[in-house]
Amino acid sequence: MKQKTNARQKREAEERRKKQALKLPNKLPEKEEPVTPEIPRPKLKPKIILPEKTPEEETREFLDYLAKETLPVFRDDPLPQKRRKPTAGKAIPRLNLEDGMPLVEEAVSRMNMGLQELRVSQEKLVKLIHGYGSTGTGGKIRTGVRGELAAMKRKKLIRDYIPGEDFGPLDAASRKLAESSTTIPRDPDWGRMNPGITIVVL
Repeated sequence: MKQKTNARQKREAEERRKKQALKLPNKLPEKEEPVTPEIPRPKLKPKIILPEKTPEEETREFLDYLAKETLPVFRDDPLPQKRRKPTAGKAIPRLNLEDGMPLVEEAVSRMNMGLQELRVSQEKLVKLIHGYGSTGTGGKIRTGVRGELAAMKRKKLIRDYIPGEDFGPLDAASRKLAESSTTIPRDPDWGRMNPGITIVVL
């Protein structure tokens, strides 16, 4: 019995060896893939949805934007010119027409000759002294001289003339003259409403 058992054990052992020989060689242990660490994702902020703006709010924002921005200004009319600084000039030349008590025609002729001489010397203003009559209501020379000046202004022989009673800060033409020269407001007849003189602008 022992011999049969030993023989059977031998056969079983032989069969196991054959089976092991037929088996494929052992595989190498598989390499473990590297494990990449998980990068924590940033937490997404919740999206804030603002309520829609009303038309009034949009208009107000647009106006605020325009106020902050420097935008070009388009004008249909030309820009106002800068005023020139008044220059200090000499005293206004004087032309005495009543000296010697001339007739009206002689006074007007004297005025024309004097204005021509002053125009040649490039004077811009002249003060005519013609008086206003002994009664204070106006003399013939004043009337004749101012009538001649009005005709000369229409013919553009002179630029303008200002009666002495208007020569002052209340008159627009007088103020315009005062802006061109600091001497005019210092004139002794400025603002005195003297009817015996006339200022001529050449």
